[in-house]
Amino acid sequence: MSATLAPVPTPPTTPYAGNGDPFLFKRVRTWWLLLALLLLADENSIFTVASRPSKSLNTLTSNASRSTSLLQLLTVTLWLIVAGLMVTRLGPTLRLMLKQRAILSFAILAFLSTLWTQIPPQVTFRKATWLFLVFGFAWFFASCYRPADQMRLLLVAGLILALASIAMAILLPQYGLDSGGEWKGVFGQKNHLGLAMLFLFAGLFFRPISRGRRLLAVAIQAILPIGLIVLSQSRGSLILILLLIVVRLYGPFLGDRRRDQLPFVLYASVLSIVAIAFSRGVLLSLLGRDSTLTGRTREWAVLVFYALRHLWLGYGYQAFWSGTADSFHAMRSIGANIYGADSGYLETMLELGIVGVGLWFILLMIVLSNTLRLLRRPSVPLEGYWYAGIILVTFAGSVTEVLFPVPAGISTFVFVVACAGLTNLGREVAPRPEFRSGS
Repeated sequence: MSATLAPVPTPPTTPYAGNGDPFLFKRVRTWWLLLALLLLADENSIFTVASRPSKSLNTLTSNASRSTSLLQLLTVTLWLIVAGLMVTRLGPTLRLMLKQRAILSFAILAFLSTLWTQIPPQVTFRKATWLFLVFGFAWFFASCYRPADQMRLLLVAGLILALASIAMAILLPQYGLDSGGEWKGVFGQKNHLGLAMLFLFAGLFFRPISRGRRLLAVAIQAILPIGLIVLSQSRGSLILILLLIVVRLYGPFLGDRRRDQLPFVLYASVLSIVAIAFSRGVLLSLLGRDSTLTGRTREWAVLVFYALRHLWLGYGYQAFWSGTADSFHAMRSIGANIYGADSGYLETMLELGIVGVGLWFILLMIVLSNTLRLLRRPSVPLEGYWYAGIILVTFAGSVTEVLFPVPAGISTFVFVVACAGLTNLGREVAPRPEFRSGS
């Protein structure tokens, strides 16, 4: 006698994360979207001529306010395309925006900072508007496309930019190479190339691998972004790639609840942290850095003093590096012409004060909660680990890079997509297998 148990009913939900659109690249909207992604990732810097940056403090104001008609044209083109794409999905985009209140708070605070900004309020307002548009574009992207399709679109955008960067470096080295010979491709600076390759190709490490040939194919594909990062000498991006690989290896152990492996995972993690702590000098030398992180710690010591002068609300969004007043004195103390704190957390402190840093902490708590909710699912798709990896990389990379919240560039966009995707994925119900029993 045998009996067949009916499948466990599941509540209606959107298609599961692993389902992709087979006609994705046959749609006109897809190619307009890719064009917008390329413009956003490039930061309108494709025709930036390599030149050794001036250290003269006499050039601060002129460099800070420099703008070109081409830059303005590309910016307008980008947001016209984004507006045209978003108008058809305005409702879902707004609903997702309201679910991402922690991220939305950064944009609201940026707009409010026009009340106390240290530069002309219209400049801060314009920067806050660009930031909100980047957020809106990311929310549209996350609401309109399934996780698998998001990954495919970013990979294709990364491939186009990688090939264009190779062509630029070889055929037009005055544009494609930095002043020291490092590759920057179609980007304005070598680190921008490294970070773009990191965020756009991050999904490559989370592609399903069912057999050896597939593993070989992914390994070959990874040569392109990793090779460009090496040529750009963006060592921070290499470290963050290793962090992504760690998420890819450790994530499934936690997601599948393999408790027999958990003690080893914890032991290996603690041992690795201790080993890194005791051998940090060797590791830094291998990465071409010293204990000051190439002078960053000395700069931070100076900038902390100015951050404390506007402790609660900062100088205003994107308002500190004006080349005048306190920023001029900070540069004079540092002894160099710089336009960034080389730390996302310190940059937020300078711009939005303790309130802005508090938003970072709230966002971290929300992300951890969404990650734990996702891990409680019967099964976790690889896209879920991809989102978690992107978020972890952004929080870790923000120690030495300004990745979020910035009004241009791909890092902020992909980070917001990951946060929104993690929220959506945690609320979906994975398909369950049918169970049969017999006797």
